[in-house]
Amino acid sequence: MRRVKLRQGAALAGLLMLGACGGAGAGGAGNGSAEVAATPATAAKLSAYTEAYNALIDTFGLPRTATEYKEERVASRSPADDISISQGWIETAHGKLKAARALPGALGPLDAAAGTLDTALEKLMARLGPLYSYYNTKAYRQDALKRGKAEDAQMTAEFDAALKAMDDFNTALVQQRRAGTDAELAQLKADGDTVGYNNKQAMRQAEDLVALFDKPEDLKDPAVFAKGDALAGSLEKLLAEQQKALAAAKAKATEPIEKSRLGVYGLVGDMLGTMIGQYRQLKQSHSGNDAQSMVDSYNRAVGMGMM
Repeated sequence: MRRVKLRQGAALAGLLMLGACGGAGAGGAGNGSAEVAATPATAAKLSAYTEAYNALIDTFGLPRTATEYKEERVASRSPADDISISQGWIETAHGKLKAARALPGALGPLDAAAGTLDTALEKLMARLGPLYSYYNTKAYRQDALKRGKAEDAQMTAEFDAALKAMDDFNTALVQQRRAGTDAELAQLKADGDTVGYNNKQAMRQAEDLVALFDKPEDLKDPAVFAKGDALAGSLEKLLAEQQKALAAAKAKATEPIEKSRLGVYGLVGDMLGTMIGQYRQLKQSHSGNDAQSMVDSYNRAVGMGMM
């Protein structure tokens, strides 16, 4: 089982409007290291950072590219072997990160983590690009894989450094986003937006559920599943309440944009229901594939909320 990577939800424009969806192992910002992004500029920058992170963990992002490189086991290979590596879509994600860093607005520790990640990705691509050409053109057959073996340890180290910087960036991103969650929930409640409030709470509980399974040993830990059962039960109850709230809201809705918003909330609820079912399947199977299916459903729910 690979370490799970959770998509981050989109930040909403406006004062105190932050998404509540975080990443694996997400924790609150109770240490005071992150402040609410209280201006349109900082909210926009937070959204841009979120988009960059999601691109970095996407299908052909950094984690998969690193895994595929390591699986080639260059140090033990022969020049007669067929060796192939990929650059993935790292350059595109890096471009999004650089663009986000250039936006106005100060986000303290998150900006610092973004800078460290930017530097790590620069170093990674500076080595990965030429090595990709080396393997793609089969130049390793010409030098008996001498260059490939000489650079393998450093290339692996560059991947590891970038992955750590990405995880640190994710931690800072989660803390920054969660710093505004309580304020947003309070505002939704004050506005009488029950379906919006329920949706936000449901995504938070879903995040906490999938984040329990961060390591292979978590899949067989009774204590982890005890926490999971409590979260799944609470989330299931909340989704049932949301169905009633949605039905009432749809009966009153007249504007197309409001009807569309309520439709999206319904889709999110359906996907989170699927996720609960996959959690219960995981509890029976203890399978890494079932854990990944649960994460995929969570990520799809996040994607729906970003439509």
